[in-house]
Amino acid sequence: MSGLSMLGGAFAFARTGSFPSLAGSFTIAGIMALSSMRIRDGMDYGLEGAAASSTLLFVPMIRRALATRRAIPSALAALAAASTAYYGKETAEHYA
Repeated sequence: MSGLSMLGGAFAFARTGSFPSLAGSFTIAGIMALSSMRIRDGMDYGLEGAAASSTLLFVPMIRRALATRRAIPSALAALAAASTAYYGKETAEHYA
């Protein structure tokens, strides 16, 4: 998901010159990458960071998917929703 987010932001910037898309996607990708390293190393707050970054990716992607009805935003919104659900479940199980 981190790589997809970064790639999507780079394509949006190249196509439209949208600096906010570039900055937002790189920020979310960075949080995702950091979270995955924390999960891998067994550190605290990895699952929470992964759930939060997936949610942060889902919100703009679902808005864009609904507005444009295009395949890429729809696919990213679906992947982000699945990732949010997975990490939300894992976080809940971790604290249960």
